[in-house]
Amino acid sequence: MIAVAIISVLAMLVVPSFIRESRKTKSSTEVTPMLAELATKEQQYKQETGSFLDAAACPTTPSQSEQDITSTCLASTTAWTTMRVQPHSLKLRCRYTIKTGAAATNPSSTTPLSAATWVQSVPSSQAESWFYILAECDANGNGTYAQFFQASWDTRIQKYNEGE
Repeated sequence: MIAVAIISVLAMLVVPSFIRESRKTKSSTEVTPMLAELATKEQQYKQETGSFLDAAACPTTPSQSEQDITSTCLASTTAWTTMRVQPHSLKLRCRYTIKTGAAATNPSSTTPLSAATWVQSVPSSQAESWFYILAECDANGNGTYAQFFQASWDTRIQKYNEGE
């Protein structure tokens, strides 16, 4: 009986941690290659046209289940198609938004983030045009989004509420 009680207590401590880590892994395995693809395509687009391209949120809502993006994000009239984005998967859980700005503008004034965590890395103004990509994931289905952020001025992926 004592052994069963000890195992039960340990399970109560370990299971929530395991679930949290599995959510982090699920989001990160999608977000990391998508941010890399989107950032690369933004840079290529700028080389070809001289400017970065805004991309509306796609898919429009984050979801716990995979959403087919063929008829939405990859439709013929979207920014993703214009930039020739080739996602690693045609089914995504997270929402991706790209915001751009001209040289000498302040990126933090357009950053729709409730988290001030990475605003510290935002320069007050940029010497050249810029972009940032915001990925939002709802891994647990409760509407509290994990957020991932990458920018042209700082290529590190910054995370907020990961595992939420």
